[in-house]
Parts: sequence; structure tokens; C-alpha cells
Amino acid sequence: MNKRFEALDAFRGLAALLVVAFHVRLSGSVTELTFVRSSHIFVEFFFVLSGFVLVHAYGFRENLNFSRFIKARFFRIYPLHLAMFVVVCLLEVVKLIAYQQGGFSFNHPPFTGSYAIGEILPNLLLIQSWFSFADPLSFNYPTWSISIEFYLYVLLFPTIDFLTKFKKILWIMMVGIAFYLLVSKVNIFVNEVLRGVSCFFGGALTNLLYRKIHHIKLTKIYGSLLEVMVLVAVVIVVQSSFKYHTIVATLLFYLVVLVFAFESGVVSSYLKLKWFQMLGKLSYSIYMIHAAILFCFISSLMVLQKLTGLELTTMKGNVRFLTSGNELLNNLLLLLLLSFIVWLSQYTYKYIELKGQQLGRPS
Repeated sequence: MNKRFEALDAFRGLAALLVVAFHVRLSGSVTELTFVRSSHIFVEFFFVLSGFVLVHAYGFRENLNFSRFIKARFFRIYPLHLAMFVVVCLLEVVKLIAYQQGGFSFNHPPFTGSYAIGEILPNLLLIQSWFSFADPLSFNYPTWSISIEFYLYVLLFPTIDFLTKFKKILWIMMVGIAFYLLVSKVNIFVNEVLRGVSCFFGGALTNLLYRKIHHIKLTKIYGSLLEVMVLVAVVIVVQSSFKYHTIVATLLFYLVVLVFAFESGVVSSYLKLKWFQMLGKLSYSIYMIHAAILFCFISSLMVLQKLTGLELTTMKGNVRFLTSGNELLNNLLLLLLLSFIVWLSQYTYKYIELKGQQLGRPS
């Protein structure tokens, strides 16, 4: 059953932009809306979608080879990870020069804290989110989820190869145990690992359910109604605050992926438009490059503020807010920033992602 889930691809791009907006603090802009301030939760959506898509692509193949499987996954994610790791290291060098020669002060001194030398090896091995001795948000901080996801690929393989008869029960057990440990706050595993396992293998189970019911044909009206209902539920849940909020959101993301896999409604039709499909294609680049772009942007405003005396950045608690002095201009600035990140991601996609994927294909 070969199928490309175009609506879900588009959601990946939209979720990436929301994560970018979450990491920006522009005074009086849409970045301060409750929904955007809670958009970090969409990393869970990435995990769910990855589990769903990977099981759809590999879960029922015969004679699946581990080396070919992991090689393809490695070269899908690692080249851009390595490139951005080098970029962030170079930015720390620039920060060090500015710190020593220009007297500029930053949130943290260069090569300390999350950018300490001791964090380099865990990042290169993509294990920074798996062990308590490392900082999951070190260097290029979005990579914390890539660290989790890569080794989830490794865990997935035996369940779809030699343990294939037991994969359903294994996935149910893994998801159930992860949810239990998250709720009980038992520190057997790092929290990031539990988040990844509960979402990724929940996405895998969602694909099994989809395979059982994919023959159901929904009319445009019912399909549209279902799509709108789950999206309204997402908006309500994401911006709410209640006990077990993350778990409820994860369960809802299972439903979102299932509903939009059918692509039967009006919303899906719009998500198949060229612009949304482009965002989906660029989503990994958008996600991986945005932290470095934001650092350069914020640092530039800090330097400009020091040179001109204009108040362009301000600290509120431990958070640095940006401002142009006008709320309308702040929103326009956000739009320009997002547009620049999307524009630049076309080049990282073309010259790094695609090149890496070529290396991962069977020779």
C-alpha cells in the first residue's frame, strides 16, 4: 500500500514554523499568543508523524536489511545536523572574539553551559538527549529531538523484522510504559526519551489502525467536518493548561494523523496546494537551521542597540525580548524572519539534505 500523505507533509511544515515562532519573543506580536507560547508541543507531533510514516514505508516490507535501513535514516538526518553543529560552533568562536575584543556581553559566556566543550562528543554521537550527563539542549538545541528520533529508528527495526509477529503488543507495551513513567515521574529514563517513545510508537500503532480502516470512504462533507473538529480540538488543547496536558495532546495528535491520512476533507485539499507542500518538503531544514538564524538575528540587534542606544532588546526574567518599538512592525518583523528562514532552508535542503539522501541510497 504505497501512498504519499501530502496533507500530513504540509502539517510537518506548519508545525516547524510554529516551533520557530515559539523560540522568538517579539513584544506585542503574535509570538505572545497563548497558542504560540505552547507550540513547543508540536515536537510531539513530529514524533507521532515519524512513527506513522516510517511504519507505513518499512513496517511490512519483506527481507528488510538493517544496514540499508539505518544507512538511509542516518544520511537523511545526520548531514544537516553535522553542518548546523559546525555553524553553531563557529558562532561561538565569533561570540568569543566579540566577548574578548569588543566587550560585548551575551546571555552566557562563550563555550560555557550548553555550549561547553564537554557537550561536543554527545552531540556528534547524537546521544545528548539519552543520558543525564549531557544537556539535551546543547549547541543546536532543536537537535534534542533528532537525537531521540535516530535511536528510535534503531529500536523500531527489530520490531518490524524478526519480531514482526509481536510488533503490535510490543508497541502497545512501549507506549503504555512510557506514559506510565511520565505520569508517575519515575526517573528510570530521561524524560525526553519517554516523550519520544510514547509519540513515535503511538504513531506506529496509528498506522496499524489506518491500515485496518483505510478502505472506508468518507464523503467530502463528513471528511471536512472531521478535519475541522480535530483542528479545533488541537487549538483548544494546545493552549490549555491542565494536568497531563502533554499526554492528552499526544493522544490527540494520534487522531489528527489518522484523520488527515484519509485526505478526505476540504482542509486536506488546501494542504495539498503547492506552497504548503513546499513547507512540508523544507520542514526539516526549517527546524534545524532556525536556532542559528535566531542567534544571529538577536546578536545583531544587541550590537545595534549598543552602537545606537536604541532599545531593541530587553531582558524579562531569563528571557530576551525583541522589539522595534511598534507592535505592527514587530509582527512584520516576525513575518520577514520566518520568510528568511524558509528562503534559506531551500538551499540547505538542496545542497545538504538531498546530497545526504543520495549517499544513503543503495549503490
